[in-house]
Amino acid sequence: MPWIIRILIILGALAAAAFFGANWYAGRMLSLPPHEKVELAWTEQNWKPDDWNWFYHTPQGGALESVIPYQWFMNLEQPRLSIGSAGRLVDPEYIQRFGFLPSAKSQYNPDGLPVGFARTNHYLNPEDGRTDDVIGFTCALCHTGQVNFKGKGVRVEGGPALTNLDKFRKAIGISLLVTRYDPFRFSRFATAVLGPDATAEAKTALKDRLAEILTKGKQGADLNSKLHLYPVEEGFGRLDALGRIGNFVFGHEVSTDNLLPATAPVGYPHIWNTPWFEWVQYNGSIKQPMIRNAGEAMGVFARVNFNADSPQLFDSTIDVAALSAMEERIRGANVFEPGQAPRFRGLDAPKWPEHILGNIDRAKAARGKDLYKQYCSGCHLPAPNTPEFFDTAHWTDPDSKGRRYLKLKMLDLADIGTDPSTALNWYKAVVNLGPLGQKLKEDVNKRMEPFLGLRAGGAVTPAGVALPLLVEKAVENRYRKLNIPQDQWDDMNGNRPNDVRAPLAYKARPLKGVWATAPFLHNGSIPTVYQMLVPAARRDARFHLGGREYDPVHLGFSTAAVEGAFLLDTSIPGNHNTGHEFSASREKWTSIVASGVYPLGVIGPELTDDERWALVEYLKTL
Repeated sequence: MPWIIRILIILGALAAAAFFGANWYAGRMLSLPPHEKVELAWTEQNWKPDDWNWFYHTPQGGALESVIPYQWFMNLEQPRLSIGSAGRLVDPEYIQRFGFLPSAKSQYNPDGLPVGFARTNHYLNPEDGRTDDVIGFTCALCHTGQVNFKGKGVRVEGGPALTNLDKFRKAIGISLLVTRYDPFRFSRFATAVLGPDATAEAKTALKDRLAEILTKGKQGADLNSKLHLYPVEEGFGRLDALGRIGNFVFGHEVSTDNLLPATAPVGYPHIWNTPWFEWVQYNGSIKQPMIRNAGEAMGVFARVNFNADSPQLFDSTIDVAALSAMEERIRGANVFEPGQAPRFRGLDAPKWPEHILGNIDRAKAARGKDLYKQYCSGCHLPAPNTPEFFDTAHWTDPDSKGRRYLKLKMLDLADIGTDPSTALNWYKAVVNLGPLGQKLKEDVNKRMEPFLGLRAGGAVTPAGVALPLLVEKAVENRYRKLNIPQDQWDDMNGNRPNDVRAPLAYKARPLKGVWATAPFLHNGSIPTVYQMLVPAARRDARFHLGGREYDPVHLGFSTAAVEGAFLLDTSIPGNHNTGHEFSASREKWTSIVASGVYPLGVIGPELTDDERWALVEYLKTL
């Protein structure tokens, strides 16, 4: 055989090995659960289709971590090597495998993208000065849930998502990389984005821009790896929200010296009734809705200019009007509407769908009602479907708009005994704002005194002081840029002050709709309601997340090891499933209550199995 043929055979074999090896590696990195096609149903939550379709796809001023034009995103192929087309990244049967939920085409979603994706038009990228229509996320990405059962899917508006954003981030990176270096894929991409008659110069510019985005992405990934910023895998249904917001705002937008390890993933919280809470976040740290929502928008990559010497200081892409409208739609009219019985009039909790998940055992639930009053109401307040819940003793005094807010009980870390990482990280985080901190020294001092009882703030500042201050500056700058009259600012802020705190505690929220909010505890470390009622030693130490098939007996998702599922290991700090235990003997519990000294994380006596099942059944009725 001539030597040239041998070389060609060897090169061909090497190319084939590289091709299949690269696909094997990408497939292993992006192993995903299979696509689940179900017949969708909705439960009564006080919203109509226009409400949720608007909420799903209204942009809030964000882009992605790497700013990607909308047309690019729509025409990226899936993250694998292929001879011909690999299929589009946005093909429903592929993109939904990351946990994203299907959404019908509508005036808000003309291209049929999943829930939580939005087209931000005329987005001015402050990093390079380009203006594009870009792809971005909305609140609904993390705060829309769904449970599936035997081929039917129950959509849960405002419920916790079950997405895996880390794998999605990697998928986009691989897709961009292959598009840049595979000439056949790049040719298809360029034709789709630029048109069939694009010039060679335009294609070169497109390729250069792809390379620029990849370079920046690699620099960010290398820095994350070097600093070991995300050592606790988040997986499906979890994100270290405060850690990632802090790293983007303080680390990316201010200085990389402020990057801190994010070691406390949390489950996406459900947001029905949340506008009526006195304090929000798992650790009850924020009061004003605009600060909460604009901070979230910055966390999903709305950009803000934090250059202290820039004449454009605090210019941002935050869509304050959309955020205000979202809050208003979720909040609804006053709970204590004059002349009417008190009730939640905005987005409310989903009702248990008996026609899909099975009938409630009313006799068993009646027994559970008494147990709830005995063992749960002390922390979670009276059941939300009872008149006692609306007793004004549980609510703040009326504000200038006649609104009262629910006073949730804060549970000390030593009392509740659950993983402390989320509360501790927020309490301990300190950032250096540099020249910006010096410029804002007086503003910082005004907030340091009530926050820590200190003055002399400035460059080096607790994150709990710095974040709401910077968000407030960006929001007010945006109000001015949009010529919003100052007398409207307070209404857009929800008529609530920008108060912040950092308690070493977690809040106990009402259990309304709790059946639809798995997994449980703030860090998603307990898979079912039933396991919330057993001693920690009997809970699953490791379980899988990623599938949506619901377990209507134990109230949670199936933990079967489906392909591509995330294995949550509760032995890892940040993932601990301890605390909130009914584990004391009856005799010991009596003496504990009498002494007033409670063991770490023990909140009640060990329940009988009949009592647990009665409580589970009753919780379906809330």
